[in-house]
Amino acid sequence: MKRVALYLFAMVLLAACASAPPRPEGIPHGDLSYLDQYMDWYFPRQMRKYDVPGVSVALVSDQGVLWMKAYGHADAEREIPATPRSVYQIGSISKVVTATAVMRLVERGVLDLDAPIQKVLPEFSIQSRWDGIPQPTLRELLSHHAGLPTYYLKGFFSRQPLTELVRALKDEHLAYRPRDTFNYSNLGPDIAGAALERLSGKDFALYMQHALLDPLGMHNSSFALDERVRPLLARGYIKRQAAETVTLRDVPAGGLFSNVEDLGRFMRMVLGEGSLDGERILARETLAAMLTAQFTDAPFDFGQRFGLGWMLSGIPVYNAGPVAWHNGGTKTFISQMVLLPEKKLGVVVLANADRAGPMVYEAAEEILRLALEAREGIQQPPPARAPEVALAPEQLERYVGDYSFNGALARIERRGNRLRFYILGNTLEFVPVSDKDFRAEYRLLGLVAVPIPFPPIEFTEIQGRTILIMRDRGIAMTAEKIPPFTVPEAWRNRAGAYRLVNPDKEYLVDVQHIRLMVENDKLLISLRLSGLEDREVQVVCMPLDDDTVYTFGIGRNVGDITKVERHEGRERLRYLGYYFERDTGPASLAQQ
Repeated sequence: MKRVALYLFAMVLLAACASAPPRPEGIPHGDLSYLDQYMDWYFPRQMRKYDVPGVSVALVSDQGVLWMKAYGHADAEREIPATPRSVYQIGSISKVVTATAVMRLVERGVLDLDAPIQKVLPEFSIQSRWDGIPQPTLRELLSHHAGLPTYYLKGFFSRQPLTELVRALKDEHLAYRPRDTFNYSNLGPDIAGAALERLSGKDFALYMQHALLDPLGMHNSSFALDERVRPLLARGYIKRQAAETVTLRDVPAGGLFSNVEDLGRFMRMVLGEGSLDGERILARETLAAMLTAQFTDAPFDFGQRFGLGWMLSGIPVYNAGPVAWHNGGTKTFISQMVLLPEKKLGVVVLANADRAGPMVYEAAEEILRLALEAREGIQQPPPARAPEVALAPEQLERYVGDYSFNGALARIERRGNRLRFYILGNTLEFVPVSDKDFRAEYRLLGLVAVPIPFPPIEFTEIQGRTILIMRDRGIAMTAEKIPPFTVPEAWRNRAGAYRLVNPDKEYLVDVQHIRLMVENDKLLISLRLSGLEDREVQVVCMPLDDDTVYTFGIGRNVGDITKVERHEGRERLRYLGYYFERDTGPASLAQQ
């Protein structure tokens, strides 16, 4: 929904600017001059729209760099220009790099993709609300099919060692049955990174430098904020304000510092089927395995395809064969990497602002489209807008009700031949284009229909569950219809305000309020937080017993357990490492 909000904001505030350079009738074969001219127009315009100080970008083939450039400032206050050597914190693109290091050991027989991870980390364990669940394998961890929670929140912005994170997970629960659904999780790469530490006897960042970054010639990249990257590090920005670079515990999942020069070398290795400048980094078969979709029969994957570290579905670049990609985001940086392995093309875009996402994602795709046309003569099909169809009222009524949208309470109502979707203060209108498929529109000022740039929205029923699917660049954002359920009296008696009793020194989230509440026979946790994600939300909780609930639905931040524990005669709510106690202060009592 954050992307939807930014899109609508840009539609309203689109500033007047010079027209795009005229597009030639046909782009000459191999001529990237129009791409260069277009991007010189595109980036300054988009950077103003989204308040992005600086961006660096590289387009490569397996043979070398095709086009590389930077715009704006790496540090706006000191007027330091961005360059292709400017270093950014690339966030979750780190997962692909970590997976590559793991696969180098797999092909040497040091690691087994399908053995329980306990073979390497015997101290690892995690609880489950299902019986007979085996411990995860590296294949499940690297493809996000291990059933792990999306995050372990406690200590996220800290220097907590990976070994401590692994030990902390023994008190947590799986969010899903393994292999049932793709659930994007930082914990999979983190556990794999801990295995690399154990096998090598080295700190993860040091191991990655010697085992992968140096062999790739990525000399200005590091999983630590060290002398390799510090002199070139761009300054990050949050809501137009300069901010300090954040410390992340989840280094294997999101802690790499790099630039487009180095990531260009990484992409060239992938496009070269594991080889770079005549040096073999990965076997062809190993690289092919990483780019092969895993667990394609998972019942709740909804068409998402994920390899070993790589996203394999969702990027709207057509007629060019398979697409492999990953993006990333921290508090202050946004990144996108997209590869077309058959066409030997790859692009990476790095920016230093929290609001840069729409620009970064769209720029990467547009660069590939223009490069495809110039090098291969491949043009993209025009966008299609399916016409509205009339549905019987009873067909629409079956979708009406309360939903959990990635855990947050949402509602669908019928308005004539359309559906209204209410979520997180936003209202979308769903226009039927078949009996199960809809396109989304937003009524600007209640008058003008503004289409939302998502693929068709789909309703499906699986195992008796009604699920709404909205796809955004390969990731299925899902809303599950909430079935009737009974809230036990024990949980009703716990309704009220709660306070955090074990905050981090650098606190992950600014919790302005947390309230346990029962409304319309639903158990909800109402909270406003900022930090990892900025949102005010009511989370739907499904009771398992008098002391345990889980976040209901399918998707990120869903399936997590909240459990009651007793401490010194008082009840505490435990959630992903944090403890909350009933707030009995005057302000809390006044709200009840």
